[in-house]
Amino acid sequence: MKLQGKIKWISLLILLSLGMGQAIAQPVEVTGIVPDKELSDDSVLKPGLLPIYIYKLFKSVDEMPKLDIKTTTEKVGEPILFLDHEFGKKDMVFDSGVSQGIGIQMNGFLKFSEPGKYTLKTKSNDGICVWICDKRIVYHPGIHTDHFSNDVILDIQKPGWYPLMIKYFQRIGTSAIAMYWKLPDKTNFSVIPAEAYSHKPVPKGSS
Repeated sequence: MKLQGKIKWISLLILLSLGMGQAIAQPVEVTGIVPDKELSDDSVLKPGLLPIYIYKLFKSVDEMPKLDIKTTTEKVGEPILFLDHEFGKKDMVFDSGVSQGIGIQMNGFLKFSEPGKYTLKTKSNDGICVWICDKRIVYHPGIHTDHFSNDVILDIQKPGWYPLMIKYFQRIGTSAIAMYWKLPDKTNFSVIPAEAYSHKPVPKGSS
């Protein structure tokens, strides 16, 4: 009887811990964000996100500075058209020219074509943080192997192009970066497609 009592008590503790874990993992909902550009403004935008490369062995995204694409002296790379990439130990991370010791600040816009609640998440190796309309929606800043962030729900009231900034770093070893969303009328996540990313061209003479 004593052994059975202990088993029941342990089972109860496990159930309680699982329930607490589920409560902590509930998605945060972000409201009050508005587009910077109308959907029709896509004629003045270019495909992909514009990256700035910072050559340093970071341990956290928190160590990365926020750079201005117009004034930075760091390398501005070719647009990154979408985010669903895995890199081996010797693979160059995008067009940075290196396979490790690199931080990337990506600037641009994310398109939401219809109103509704979108659920977003990222996969990264190493750290990543994501801002939309200057609101930080993903905070997974440290060193880690391939890992998903927590889900976040965006309450989109108006279709349009929303300002997007991503900070990401690869320290050593393999690396990965991907962004997913679940559309308002869908039940499964999918990789955010290339047509949802854009950036504003940098004037000649800048950067």
